[in-house]
Amino acid sequence: MYNVWDLISRYIPLVDCLKLESRKGLMIAILGRFLLIPAFYFTAKYGDQGWMILLVSFLGLTNGYLTVCVMTVAPKGYKGPEQNALGNLLVLFLLGGIFSGVALDWLWIIGNGSF
Repeated sequence: MYNVWDLISRYIPLVDCLKLESRKGLMIAILGRFLLIPAFYFTAKYGDQGWMILLVSFLGLTNGYLTVCVMTVAPKGYKGPEQNALGNLLVLFLLGGIFSGVALDWLWIIGNGSF
């Protein structure tokens, strides 16, 4: 479900009226995602699978949408070479986050003993 909603939400910013271009709004939305941590905890402890599917879908939806919005809005405040450098940094940190997530996932699986 996560990957499906992530893919779908990457196309939402193509509609101009749905694209979030305010840096302040993007920061609030990104920091607001930290509220999902206790939501996942309490759902895992007390909830059922329906709520977990809803939370994972919402996480995928916000991930794809906010990734595209940040990648397109961040370089707009800069000129020529700075835009290119910032774009390269954004891609570098995005790939670094993906790599660290995959590496930590494998460490968790190996350490869990279910491998």
